[in-house]
Amino acid sequence: MPAPLAAPPGPQGPGQPPHPAPEPRQWLARYGHELYRYALARVAGADAAEELVQATLLRALQALGNFRGEASERTWLFAILKRQILDYYRRQARRPEVSLAELAPEGPTEADFFEEANGHWRAAQAPTSWQTADGALEQAELQAALHRCQARLPARHGAVFALRFVEELPAEEICRALSLSAANYWVIIHRAKLQLRRCLEQHGLGRRA
Repeated sequence: MPAPLAAPPGPQGPGQPPHPAPEPRQWLARYGHELYRYALARVAGADAAEELVQATLLRALQALGNFRGEASERTWLFAILKRQILDYYRRQARRPEVSLAELAPEGPTEADFFEEANGHWRAAQAPTSWQTADGALEQAELQAALHRCQARLPARHGAVFALRFVEELPAEEICRALSLSAANYWVIIHRAKLQLRRCLEQHGLGRRA
């Protein structure tokens, strides 16, 4: 008589974590590069990204006793990194502001782009459609230029822009995290877009009719 088929494994018992315990000695080898690339896409410069990864691993070590196995080790580390990035943006937002004139003293100012009476675009400066980047090379060039331009934004502008368009946080959460009023938030978003567009056009990535 053939042996009976083995029963499928039953559900885990109550209180048993679904994921194995973390292995701190393996974190850097397993996740270091991935964490670094994630941070680098969100902050200005390799040094800042490396510091964020180091802070993430240190914080994970300090919080090792809080790991409950409800998420994978990788997911847990990335959650810590995201909190570190948010703290980074908070610090950036507290830095002294730089005016548009200081950012480009010999270039056009905000008054050159908008009507003083109503804040609308001046006819000669109104943005037109951009050329579409076709192919992997063009997309890579666009991403590299955007990252360089984002790094040139004033600290608070860069923090707000990244939280909204990179981290995709809602406006209310950004205002709460950075202690901004709604009106101040929208002014910053407006100015950050203007500065980024100007910078990208200087890189030859925009066109005017």
